[in-house]
Amino acid sequence: LESTSPGFIGQMKGTLTNKRYKFATVFVDHYSRLSYVHLQQSNSAVETLEAKRAFEKFASAHAVQVKHYHADNGRFADNLWLADIAHRGQTISFCGVNAHFQNGVAEKRIRDLQEAARTILLDAKSRWPKAISACLWPYALRQAN
Repeated sequence: LESTSPGFIGQMKGTLTNKRYKFATVFVDHYSRLSYVHLQQSNSAVETLEAKRAFEKFASAHAVQVKHYHADNGRFADNLWLADIAHRGQTISFCGVNAHFQNGVAEKRIRDLQEAARTILLDAKSRWPKAISACLWPYALRQAN
């Protein structure tokens, strides 16, 4: 006796796109070690500011209030970023040039996320070699968090 029942294996919403995430901003709370990965299509100031706001919303949902940022001098020294920090009553400090060790908590978290994402993709590639590609790296990074 065989019995079958119809069902959905998966459902897709929206429209197909060829847009790809190429950047990620990683936020880490130094006290609670709460971390957040925000995927971005570009490294623009606007998208990085969107990442900041998304992190603050995520942190607030986990009872973490962001009062200070410690970052490198790259995108985080942009006028748009600094204006938003001033508007929200937050402060910021920067690492020295080539002094990543000054932000060791975040750098360690980034390294751990990269290693976990690599492991996720290697395992998936061994199981489904035709379905897994480097395009899935940002999603593996987010899953590793």
